[in-house]
Amino acid sequence: MSGLVKRKFFDRFTSGTTTYTIPSGVSLLWIECIGGGGGGGGGRSASSGQRHGGAGGGGAAFAWGVYDASALSATLSVVVGPGGAGAVKVTGSGDNGNPGNAGTPSTVSLIGNNAAGVDSGKLLLKGWNGGRGGYGAHDGGGTGGGGGGTGGGGGAGGDANAGRTSGGNPIHGSVQGDSLGGRGGAGGERTNDHSIDGFNAEYGGGGGAPGGSMDSGSSPPLGGSSIFGAGGGGSGHRHGGMSGRGDGGAWGSYTSGGGGLGGDSDGDDGDAGTSREFGCGDGGGGGESHGADGGNGGSPGGGGGGGGAGVTNQGGAGGGGDGGRGEVRIWAW
Repeated sequence: MSGLVKRKFFDRFTSGTTTYTIPSGVSLLWIECIGGGGGGGGGRSASSGQRHGGAGGGGAAFAWGVYDASALSATLSVVVGPGGAGAVKVTGSGDNGNPGNAGTPSTVSLIGNNAAGVDSGKLLLKGWNGGRGGYGAHDGGGTGGGGGGTGGGGGAGGDANAGRTSGGNPIHGSVQGDSLGGRGGAGGERTNDHSIDGFNAEYGGGGGAPGGSMDSGSSPPLGGSSIFGAGGGGSGHRHGGMSGRGDGGAWGSYTSGGGGLGGDSDGDDGDAGTSREFGCGDGGGGGESHGADGGNGGSPGGGGGGGGAGVTNQGGAGGGGDGGRGEVRIWAW
């Protein structure tokens, strides 16, 4: 190709299943794959006392790979995972919240055999999903969804007694908090009457924040962040029990918070996490009491914020924010 400029190609996939044809004349493919973020959990509705918030969904993992185009099949199957739906709100007296829904992984696979005549349908790359946010119950706020890992989806958050939720790709069942490499950040939890922020990750997603409880004067928990993966959702909480915002976690960070802002007054919904055309999305902020909903996770992969707790004569409890959709990006040259 002396004297000529070699062509470069870029394609972005944001939904569904697509057949990608490798352009003629290219030698390398760079592929990035991000799963769908977990949906936030809903708060508990009650006329008095035991009004606890829903937890944030876990952020999705970021996976990448570089491939010799001549060694692959001529076409690839690209599947983009949607984000998990946030919890539906409840309005009855004494009703526990609903959990959110887990996101779905995104994948890239061969179609047919590769150039060597083997590996038909072989998986090339998989970006795992964030786990669902737990729900507010009589005993306290839900546990945060685990961040997706490069080798597994984030764990599912439950009620206040569920214990710490593991990040995706745990080592021998470990529920380690902050993580490096491909493991997702653990979901935040409530222990010894103290709420712990969602944990941080490197390539995995940030863990979701636990739902806020009734610790007077304490700050709502924050969603975990990730250097390369998506941020986890923030904490839904009850005004009067906690002071401050339950912010989501951020992409490009190893410190909890920094994503979508949580509500800061009664009935204030959480803000959506920032969406990006590069990197990953931030987690949505948690809602603050009186039917306030959590903010949606930013795309791609951000965890949805938890719903705020509430009282039955003021709109019930808040629902969780939706997790951000996944995404696949392919550069060819």
